[in-house]
Amino acid sequence: MSTLARHATRQRAARDILMQVVVRIANLALGVFVTALVVRTLGDAGYGQWSTLFVVLGMVGYLANFGMEGVALREAARSPEQEGEWIGSMMMLRLMVLAPVMLACIGADVLLERSHEMLIAGLILVIAMPFNSISALALLFQLRVDNRVPMVVLTMRSVLWGAAVLIIYTHGGGMIALALAMVITNLMGWVVQAFAVRRLNVGWPRPTRKYIRPLVRVGLPLGISGLLILSYARIDQVIVFALAGSKEAGLYAAVYNLLDQSHFVPISILTTLAPVLAASWPGDRERLLRTARHVAELLAVASFGALAFAAVAAEPVVRLIFGSEFVAAAPAVLPLAATFVFICFGYLNDNILLVLGLQRRRVRIGLVALAVNLAGNFVLVPLFGFMGAAWMTLATEVLVFGWALALVLRALELPIPKLGRIGRTALAAGMLAIILEALSLAGAPLWALVLAACLCYPSLLFGLRSLTLDEALAVLRRRQFA
Repeated sequence: MSTLARHATRQRAARDILMQVVVRIANLALGVFVTALVVRTLGDAGYGQWSTLFVVLGMVGYLANFGMEGVALREAARSPEQEGEWIGSMMMLRLMVLAPVMLACIGADVLLERSHEMLIAGLILVIAMPFNSISALALLFQLRVDNRVPMVVLTMRSVLWGAAVLIIYTHGGGMIALALAMVITNLMGWVVQAFAVRRLNVGWPRPTRKYIRPLVRVGLPLGISGLLILSYARIDQVIVFALAGSKEAGLYAAVYNLLDQSHFVPISILTTLAPVLAASWPGDRERLLRTARHVAELLAVASFGALAFAAVAAEPVVRLIFGSEFVAAAPAVLPLAATFVFICFGYLNDNILLVLGLQRRRVRIGLVALAVNLAGNFVLVPLFGFMGAAWMTLATEVLVFGWALALVLRALELPIPKLGRIGRTALAAGMLAIILEALSLAGAPLWALVLAACLCYPSLLFGLRSLTLDEALAVLRRRQFA
């Protein structure tokens, strides 16, 4: 198994992305079903508490990572012979900051507490945090452009979690039982991943202080930026919970969960190609630009199509997944689907900024975005409830995307890129939305809309040359990644 991301072929990268997308779609389908069971288990108010708990613990718990993974990945991709030391240093640094992070999470849990169950569930999730360090071992597979083991672990955890939720639902369990089930299933996945790493023909990463200083120096602005991103992306859930109540928070959290689940698209693509981007700079600028353009085109295909479908089918999708009592949340799907477009390209912008060493600039963007998001939510949520939060989320992501893109173009001394195939992809998505809207007005059920989208969108993409047959067959050919 090659250890050099800079040597990844087009075939290998395409296969790895395709494998991840297929596996993550299967997990997404299962995850949507499981989320629906959790919603039905806890009710709208209980789910509002559960989701808010996860948002706040995730924001505080992020401090245990704080951008270190991205730095370790970048440096290990550039210097494969030192990957074990970089990952070991990252694991050591995580252990050093774990105790204060756990204490902060406990304090947040106590402050949030709206019920006895919410408090106990939060404490259970905090106690399991030390095991999160094992997840860093997934970087070893990512650096090899071979993410089969992480996908197996993801699937195993999803299946076990789904089975546990089904048992809890049928036996009338609650939030505490869900927290215990989540901890146990995550732990089982981490153990399997650790055993798989032992089978790799590489040295086992050991905690070391060797690269802690550069990790902190480079990772600190990246971590602050990541925390700001997490804050302005999820603080609206907390504001809705505080200003509009548990029920509104539950409605918003249900449809926002669809946005969260959809992150598998940019994550799948960048998990494979982030090491390629890192290994290309500064020695091969042209390869960096070609890879970035290819990533942008893939992100456009996925996100534009999702927006076209959501614009027409939001209400039947929400009814199918969450039940009729959550249909009132369906209007929020459209702005959140539009947000997904800018989130996808934001993943690419952030990776390029890290590769170029401009992660400090991202902090300023995050600070402004957080201030804008907070101000907008405090004005709009009291007036419009969760819909105000949804539109504010979109406005914030548009601001962030535009600013980050300007930084990237300036740093690489590039003009505003031509739309090219991305523009043709937007045209294909627009035509798809028109077709789906016509079917919807004719009374077509959800399954017919799904079938039409699956048939029409690829045909439109090929017809408008947004995709070519050569690219579709890339997984079968051995070509250097372009």
